[in-house]
Amino acid sequence: MKKSMIFVVTTTLLMLSSYANAIDIDNALNSARKEGRAVMVELGSVGCRPCEEMKSVMTKLRANYGEKLDVIFVDIRKDSDAGRRFRVFLIPTQVFLDRNGKEFHRHLGYYSYDEIVPVLKKAGL
Repeated sequence: MKKSMIFVVTTTLLMLSSYANAIDIDNALNSARKEGRAVMVELGSVGCRPCEEMKSVMTKLRANYGEKLDVIFVDIRKDSDAGRRFRVFLIPTQVFLDRNGKEFHRHLGYYSYDEIVPVLKKAGL
């Protein structure tokens, strides 16, 4: 019981800490570039069912690729500028940026962990 409660609290804190606004996105992208990490920007919204289903995928990506990949969630209902910046027309949208900040892959809709792994491998992660 205690282990499952700790997992839930830890996962919740990770998810809350990954929410970003425009300034946070720029800081995260700059930090990732400086440290040589790729970035996955998950653009969605709280309450969107497929977006909510992406939470477990993002948590697993952070756990397995944490040193190579930053995973950022942006609620575009709260930050519509980010939606425009990343040209989002459907949520969720995942945008993958290489170590230099250049987009190398984009996906619309729910994206399973097993589908993402080959994309990351192809990108050298």
